[in-house]
Order: sequence, then structure tokens, then C-alpha cells
Amino acid sequence: MRIAYCEDEQAQAELAKEYMDSWAKKRNISCTVELFSTAEEFLFALDEAKALPYDLVLLDIAMDGMDGFTLAKKLRERDKKARIAFLTSDSSHVFEGYELEIWRYILKPLTPRRTAELLSALTESLGEADPYLLLEISGEMRKLYLRDLLYVEVNGHYTTLHGNEETITTKKKFSDMVEALNAAGGNFLRCHRSVAVNLTKIQRIGRQSCVLTGNVELPVSRNMYQALNEAFIRENL
Repeated sequence: MRIAYCEDEQAQAELAKEYMDSWAKKRNISCTVELFSTAEEFLFALDEAKALPYDLVLLDIAMDGMDGFTLAKKLRERDKKARIAFLTSDSSHVFEGYELEIWRYILKPLTPRRTAELLSALTESLGEADPYLLLEISGEMRKLYLRDLLYVEVNGHYTTLHGNEETITTKKKFSDMVEALNAAGGNFLRCHRSVAVNLTKIQRIGRQSCVLTGNVELPVSRNMYQALNEAFIRENL
């Protein structure tokens, strides 16, 4: 997917781009983010394009020179169906942009969590598939959607994947399985030497255990607690 972000605060724009790039990389999704420091620069780059070449145009409302509302009006003249989202520190702007059919309003500052919510909604809107791993199970190749997995554990010489609705055991080595899941766009981290947890499923963490969606409790090793807790905080900022 391709995103244009118009923001006159360079540090904020670059940080937002980092959030978007990180989100896309974790999920193995192609995402190009182009930054523009002014509305005028953005319009110049578009030149005579009648339809916007972006899946999403993210606009800061309060910019020096031409503001986000004025820019959005000009973009609507070119493309009636473009997805336009506003970044604002004032929620009252929601009503002002009604006639422009603004797709989303995001409150500043843009955080990793707000970025994830925005890009997840965009991905769903575009109809892109959720990240998955192709895995051979009982002689058949299956799509294993990462959103359905809670955790992975060592099971003797095998590896068992625990999901929301089913449990799957494979001959694939535990370390290789965790690596494959993360390469496919997952966010799995060891909480114990024989268990790796899906960070997106953690509800709370203690020094000896963590609790997942569905009230599933897993052990947390003493030497893995700090890394797991820090990763959990980053995931939920």
C-alpha cells in the first residue's frame, strides 16, 4: 500500500514513518510512505493527477501556509473517492470535515498503537489478506493465520502451535517455527525457554507468568521477563 503524509513538523513526520514501516515489516506487508512538509509541496508533486496515486492521504490539520482542510478540499476536486485521514489535537474538528467525507480522524500524537489501528483498518479496507504462514499438516499445505495463534511450545521432538480454536503439532523445530512466524509478519517472543508467545495476545504480564486472551496463563522465566515486558509495552504504546 502507498501512503502520503503531509506534516510540517519534520521530527513528528519521521517518527510516524518509523511506526508505519515497523508495523508493515512485522506483518510482511508492502508499505511505501512518502512525506511532504507543506500542502503546497504535496500539490506540486501531484502535478495534474486527477486521481490520487495513494491508498491513504494523511493530513495534519494545523500546518503553516495552507492548512489540512483547505488541502483536503483541493484533493476532493481531483478524487471523490480517495481515503483522506486527518491528524488533529482537537476532536471538535470531526464535525467540520463531514462534507469532505473524511475517512478517519486520529488524535495527536501518533503512537504505535494508533498507527497499528489506522493501518489495520486500511489493510482491511483494501481487502488485503491477513498475514499467514504456509505449513504442511498431515500431508496437506494449510494457511495458518497469525491472528489465530496464541503461543508456540516445544513438545518433545515436535513443536505445538496453540490457537484460538485448534492445536497443531508439527515436526518443524521450535526455533525454526518461531523464526518462520516472525518472518511471515508475526510478533512472537520467548517467555520461557520452551514457549514463545504472540505479543498481540498478551493481556497482562507478571514476573512469573503472563495471561493471554481467553485467560490462558503461561510461565515467564526470570531471565526473559525484562525483554518480554519491554516488548509488550512497545506493542501497546
